[in-house]
Amino acid sequence: MNIKKKLNLRIMIKRLTFLIGIPFVLIISFLFYTDLHLYMRPTPKSFDEMLSQYMGAAKLPGASVLVFKEGEIVFSKQYGRANLESQTAPTQNTLYQVASVSKLVTGTAVLKLYEQGKLKLDDDINQYLPFSVRNPHFPDTPITIRMLLSHVSSISDGSFFLGSPYWDLYQDIGKKTFKPEALAQFIEGYFTSSSEYYDQGNNFNTSKPGTQPEYSNVAYGLLGYLVEHVSGMPFYEFCKQEIFTPLEMQHTRWLSENLETSDVAVPYSYHLMTRDYQGIGTYEMPTYADGGLKTSAIEFMRFLHIFVNDGNTIQGAPFLQPETVDEMLTVQYPKVNKISGLTWWVDDNKYMHGGSDPGVKALVAISKHEQWEFIFFANGGGFRTELGFELFRDDLYDYLNRYGPPLNN
Repeated sequence: MNIKKKLNLRIMIKRLTFLIGIPFVLIISFLFYTDLHLYMRPTPKSFDEMLSQYMGAAKLPGASVLVFKEGEIVFSKQYGRANLESQTAPTQNTLYQVASVSKLVTGTAVLKLYEQGKLKLDDDINQYLPFSVRNPHFPDTPITIRMLLSHVSSISDGSFFLGSPYWDLYQDIGKKTFKPEALAQFIEGYFTSSSEYYDQGNNFNTSKPGTQPEYSNVAYGLLGYLVEHVSGMPFYEFCKQEIFTPLEMQHTRWLSENLETSDVAVPYSYHLMTRDYQGIGTYEMPTYADGGLKTSAIEFMRFLHIFVNDGNTIQGAPFLQPETVDEMLTVQYPKVNKISGLTWWVDDNKYMHGGSDPGVKALVAISKHEQWEFIFFANGGGFRTELGFELFRDDLYDYLNRYGPPLNN
């Protein structure tokens, strides 16, 4: 099935609502409610039940959950199926696409270059690029790396990011071959006024850089491009050398090339009207640095550990400086965006990030003070899943705040 038909679900719903009005919303809401009303709020003993109910209501085929606390795995469970056709169950080692949780790796790659003295967070990004990035509404105001990391850059996910020219560059296994050069091709075009991808009214908002929050996927695609240009290496290769290899994340990757599909949780879309699943297939997108990571719960645990262990690996080897970790976990623009650190979402002494893309859902959280990491990866997506995910995310945050992470019985 053509992946373009599965993408930009929120945009599609908004357009349909505008075209055919409230009756459409009522029909969809009824179909959604018939299952989701069964989803209950958690109690201290019902985490497993909460998750199982959510997966059933949101029609998620499979999921992996892992909690690491004070040096050991204290909760690990797999749900459903990684592959509906073969009825393969997921394991700790099953690779999931993790959507915007990927941004944590991209942000860390940028901070690696910062620690190496190759860039400064408050520098104008144009110092490191072969083209100029400026909001045309504020041509004299620099956009800094810190702004990009904190989602206050004024860069929007415009019409070409959400439209066909962007998705013409995607990769769907068995249909097209993704070329990593698409990252540079799209990013350069997005900020070059003579390009088909450039749209002054859509690619930027009308707020001065640094003064208004707007979550931006394109900004993280630009950060991936920045890593390439500053390091002189392809983004995926830099991450492998500087992050995945030192952290012993042998199977984690950005690209699907040479990927054994038996090791992957197949992304599925659930169709509300027909009430069936369709496999999407593993895919990349041009701005893959914003959401294209493929990893497992057990390997991503190693990555998260550096943020609860003052920058040290599970083995105790230094990976990031403690000051760098603290900076990433600190709200950067408290008067503008009260929840955003450098990539991380900040909620008191807990730090989180979620992800949602066609056929995938992901949510991770850590507590540096309490020394735990929580990982949830799932292989489903669709209208029902998108709405349900927001409810589940809120309930999960509430659960973690009230009771801490779940423990194995």
